[in-house]
Amino acid sequence: MDLRHLNYFIVLAEELHFGRAAERLHISQPPLTRMIKQIEDSFGVSLFERTKRKVSLTLAGEELLVQTRQMITQMETIKKRLKIIGKGDSGMLRIGYVGATMHSSLPKLISSFVAKYPDIYFNLDEQPNLTLLHSLSNGIIDIAFVRSWLHPKNLEEKLILKEPFVLVVPQEHPLAKCDHIEVKDLQNETFIMFSRDCGPTIYDSFLALCTKAGFVPDILHQATQFNSVLRLVESGFGISLLPVSIAQGYSLKLKFVPIVNCDESIPLIMLYRKDSPNPSLKHLINHFNN
Repeated sequence: MDLRHLNYFIVLAEELHFGRAAERLHISQPPLTRMIKQIEDSFGVSLFERTKRKVSLTLAGEELLVQTRQMITQMETIKKRLKIIGKGDSGMLRIGYVGATMHSSLPKLISSFVAKYPDIYFNLDEQPNLTLLHSLSNGIIDIAFVRSWLHPKNLEEKLILKEPFVLVVPQEHPLAKCDHIEVKDLQNETFIMFSRDCGPTIYDSFLALCTKAGFVPDILHQATQFNSVLRLVESGFGISLLPVSIAQGYSLKLKFVPIVNCDESIPLIMLYRKDSPNPSLKHLINHFNN
C-alpha cells in the first residue's frame, strides 16, 4: 500500500459517495471499490458502512482518516525539507582554520553568511596547516581557511583577500610617533615574528620586504600565535610586521604604524574539495567569491 492508495480512502471518506469520489479521482467506480476493499483487507477491518442510501465511516475508518491526513501532511513537510537540504539551504558545514585567520575579516564574512542562511549550521575547528590538508582530503572537514599558500594536490585553493603589512611597536618606542614608515628604516631593529612553520607566506613575505630594503632582519624570536608576538612586542623585546587587521580586537600598549612603498601582502585563502558532496558548501564558496 502506498500514499496513492490512501488518497483514494481519504477522498471517499470526504465524499462518502463512491460516484463522486471516483469522479474526483478521475477513475471509474469499480476500480475505486476494489481499491477500498484491498485497503480494508490489508488492515483487517471495515472502514466504511455501506447501505443502499448512504456510505459512512466506521470508528476504525474515522481513526484512519485522522492518521492518514497527519501522515500526508508529514510527508509533504519532509518533501519540502529534503528539497531545502538538497539545494544546500539547510545542513551542517565543518570549517577548519588556522588561528591566524581569525585576525582578519573572516569572522565577519562567516557572520554575514549565517544571517543569509540561518538554517546552515557550523562546526568550527582550529588546526595547523598540514592537519587541515589531511582533514580536507579525508572528508573530515568541508572547507579550510589559511594564511599561507599551501599548493595542495586534489584541492581547490582560492584567494579571498589580501592585506598589507603594518608595523607593530610598543607605545613608548621612538617609531610609535611616526604617521607612516618605510621598511628600510627598520634595519637596526630587533624583530618578533610569526613562526614560519605556522605561517610560511607571512614569514617569507616579511623576509622579502627586508631583502628588498637591503638588510637581513635580526629575528629575536618566532612565536606560533599572534597573541604571543603582540605580547612580546608590548614587553619591549622587539618590533614586528603583521597583517593590518591585527590592529583590531586587542587592548594592548601597542602602536600600529602604516608601511608605505610596500609591495608584499598577506593572503586569506580558502581550500576545499571540488568533489565535496555537501550541497551547502557551494553557497559558502559563492558567498566568499562575491
